[in-house]
Amino acid sequence: MNGELVQRTVEEVVARLLRRADSTVTLSAAQLREIDARTLFCQHSSLHVHQVDLPLLEQLAQNDSSNTTAVMIHEALAFGLRVQLSVQRRLLPALPVKKLARLPLAFSDELGQTVILHPVNLLSYADVARLPSVLLVLHRQCVITTLAREAAGTRNIHLIKQE
Repeated sequence: MNGELVQRTVEEVVARLLRRADSTVTLSAAQLREIDARTLFCQHSSLHVHQVDLPLLEQLAQNDSSNTTAVMIHEALAFGLRVQLSVQRRLLPALPVKKLARLPLAFSDELGQTVILHPVNLLSYADVARLPSVLLVLHRQCVITTLAREAAGTRNIHLIKQE
């Protein structure tokens, strides 16, 4: 009887872990503030936060503990969740590229197109050649080589320089 109980318990744990592995929750920043963190982290492996604004991104970059949403996102990362943030395209030039690039976050615009942050001061052909069609947000002091600019144009990579 004890062996059967252990077997059922193991099967239940494995089933829950498999369900969690395939589960993504999509919330707005406001909804994330209101949700129970334990439930979220135990039931999902991916978190997609849409309608992210610049103040939240600044607080994320600075690891500011005064914003509940920023704290929740940092906790989600600490629990091993994959976190994707959707940012309006018009806000991309204002992103704190260097600080946000340090965090294991994925970004997209409001239409779902992938956004990649490029925090270094040089964009070369090698950086662009491996990318699919994306929005590439560059640090304000980034120098773009001619070959990289041409490759970005042919690969439908939109270069957005930080303001």
